[in-house]
Amino acid sequence: MIFEAAQCVKCGLCLAQCPTYGLTASEAQSPRGRIALIQALDRGQLQGDRHTADLLDSCLLCRRCEKVCPSGVPFAALMDKGRAMVRPSLPVQEKWLAAILSRPWLSRVLVASGKLLPKGASLGRFAAQASLRTLGLKPHYFPKGKKAAGRVGLFAGCTSALLDREAVQAALALLLQAGFEVVVPVAQQCCGALDAHAGNAGRAARLMKANESAFRDAGPLDAIVSIATGCGAQLHDYESLPAPHEDICSFLARREVLEKLRFRALDASMAVHLPCSLVNVLQHEQAVLRLLERIPGLRAAEVGRRGACCGAAGTAVLLRPRVAEHLRTPLVEEIAVFSPDGVLSGNVSCRMHLAAGDDQAGRAYLHPLVLLAQQLIRE
Repeated sequence: MIFEAAQCVKCGLCLAQCPTYGLTASEAQSPRGRIALIQALDRGQLQGDRHTADLLDSCLLCRRCEKVCPSGVPFAALMDKGRAMVRPSLPVQEKWLAAILSRPWLSRVLVASGKLLPKGASLGRFAAQASLRTLGLKPHYFPKGKKAAGRVGLFAGCTSALLDREAVQAALALLLQAGFEVVVPVAQQCCGALDAHAGNAGRAARLMKANESAFRDAGPLDAIVSIATGCGAQLHDYESLPAPHEDICSFLARREVLEKLRFRALDASMAVHLPCSLVNVLQHEQAVLRLLERIPGLRAAEVGRRGACCGAAGTAVLLRPRVAEHLRTPLVEEIAVFSPDGVLSGNVSCRMHLAAGDDQAGRAYLHPLVLLAQQLIRE
């Protein structure tokens, strides 16, 4: 029996927070409606057919409902269990995408060959930039000419290493400049989010154990930092990492770390998108803004409803493009009105999704780390 579902008292405070309920006004596509479906499945009162699977699969897992729930319902964990129960009826495309994207060697080959994404897909022009050279990471990096301030494990992530190479290199530059030895365990795997959300609980658990083991074998660590907020949200729920996990922007924004970093002035305006995984799960959104304030002359303004989903939601941007585009529209319009020089977002899928809807040619879409590294005064 799934006991966590009993925590939901069906108060309805989550309804106004749910993007799919906002689009459909359907109780079955609300958090409490989906919990009721999971309870019925668990009790054998409902069969896990294609319709039920579709209702559960339509959840974007922005976890905004968790943040406002007075009962503390672990909604994401419930959704993973519910999708596991209906996995045979989940769309083949979702299971296929999860299987490929969570295996870096396979996704690198297919992206490089242009076969992973259909021509004209919203992520296509970014995926085309990826190639087989994207994983040239070393296991250890040491700060030059200074005693290490600490030892940090870096979770590169399969998607970041594939499509967000600049952010990985920026993370290394910032950590090294702050005086940290950086360990990048070669045995680390996908975080497991894609498999967990596709109902493949067994593989998600195996990936979690593999990553915990990889970082444990790396020796003593002061912290484990992640780059993509979607991966960070998954690591946040790991059972036994050998060191505290933290989003890298939160780690860099610590006073004792930030005081070691200096940045060149930049006369530019940037729109800042704070992913739902950062706001609702990691809850480190202030750290990003604090870091950007350290760049003299930079004008940074937050766009979008804080904690709301932009529509990317992992593989949802490919599986449910109309929903993704509908949720993206208000953000794209706000960016157009602001007309910034660039847009910053800490999650690669969000950033690519927003960029694909932007009509302004040449506007830069970057991970905040990349902008910080570009302006970093290196010693």
